[in-house]
Amino acid sequence: MGGSMSFGKAMFPAGLILICVVVVLITVGRLAPEPGNHIDEALAEPLEFQGPPIPPEFRVARTEDRFPRNSNVRDVLVGVGFSNQEIHRLIEQTRSVHNLNRVTAGHRFAVERFDDGRFRRLEYDIDDTKYLIVTGVEDRYEARIEERVFDVVLSEVAGRITDSLWNTLVSAGESGTLVMSITELLQWDIDFTTIQPDDSFKLIFEKLYYRDEFVKYGNIHALEFNHGGRSVYAFLFDNPETGKKSYFDFEGKGVRKAFLKVPFRYDYRISSGFSYSRLHPVTGQRRPHMGIDYAAPHGTPVLASGSGRVVFAGWRGANGQTVQIRHPNGFTTHYLHLSRIFVKVGHSVAQGQRIGNVGATGLATGPHLDYRIQDRQGRFLNPQRMVALPSETEIPADRMEEFKAVRDRYWKDLEEVLLEPSYLDGIAVAG
Repeated sequence: MGGSMSFGKAMFPAGLILICVVVVLITVGRLAPEPGNHIDEALAEPLEFQGPPIPPEFRVARTEDRFPRNSNVRDVLVGVGFSNQEIHRLIEQTRSVHNLNRVTAGHRFAVERFDDGRFRRLEYDIDDTKYLIVTGVEDRYEARIEERVFDVVLSEVAGRITDSLWNTLVSAGESGTLVMSITELLQWDIDFTTIQPDDSFKLIFEKLYYRDEFVKYGNIHALEFNHGGRSVYAFLFDNPETGKKSYFDFEGKGVRKAFLKVPFRYDYRISSGFSYSRLHPVTGQRRPHMGIDYAAPHGTPVLASGSGRVVFAGWRGANGQTVQIRHPNGFTTHYLHLSRIFVKVGHSVAQGQRIGNVGATGLATGPHLDYRIQDRQGRFLNPQRMVALPSETEIPADRMEEFKAVRDRYWKDLEEVLLEPSYLDGIAVAG
């Protein structure tokens, strides 16, 4: 009796387990697909939670583009659903921050509106560094200007010139803007109309990126330009006298000299040199030619080769439309045969400022600039042979060691730059 009860108790758990297994197998069999049938894969996927739809008052439609040529902000805003009354209020209420009646073709804009028609936000790129933001606050439009924070990447490039500085840099993947920066930096020491094949350069400079997109070039940190076997340097240094960053040569003298070597920013041909007895191409007579003739296309910008005051601007006989500038050092520069003049007597002009356009006024066979320099005694000097006058600034003696440390670091970096186009990709510096 007692043995039967023990056996029954021992069999009960095993029987229960067997029954559970049979139930599971039957259930699986019912769920298994019959031959020729397929389970809908969509039903096999886990269901995602579907929230309630976003109401129109919270859905946002965004339009982003660039202002087309000959367009204005009204054209753009009408195109995204603004009424003329809305546009007028927006422009008037934000005018004190930025006048949206003055937008530039090619600059980016973005407009956001809720699906129920309410205005949310407008963005407009004023320039490379600043952009305007307009938001709707209750029944008014409010505007503010923001500064972009760029990622600054230090890069390097080097090249040996085969035909022109422009083509060499562009073929290395850079733009003409960097060419302009180089010529503007060294225009007091190098006549870029005389660039020769096999001249070379090494450059360490900044590239500015915004959201991983290249925007523009930053500062040049160091530059070596070899022209005709002579190396010219420019190093960026915090000028202790002005509190600003300035460029200095290897000896610590400022690269900005008293006069530009050439009153142009591009390469132009010298059609006639300085001479005390030149056969005049129009009169056929021999007479002195106290300047350098630069053949250039009609309308080419002519720049003041140094800061000073305009002492003559107008017609001067055979010289045609002429400008004369008196400089603080007592020298006078002359610009002859201009087609247009943009300054008047008494005007103060800055070095590199546009003062006129190339022309062929007066006694001339074609468009060119006759450029002349007079010293304090009124004697005409040969601009081509005249060396750049002493620098206007230099490193103070008590800061020379500090400058040399910066210069030597840059110089070592330049020495390591190969004379083949190369880049320091991804080396970020503080911006």
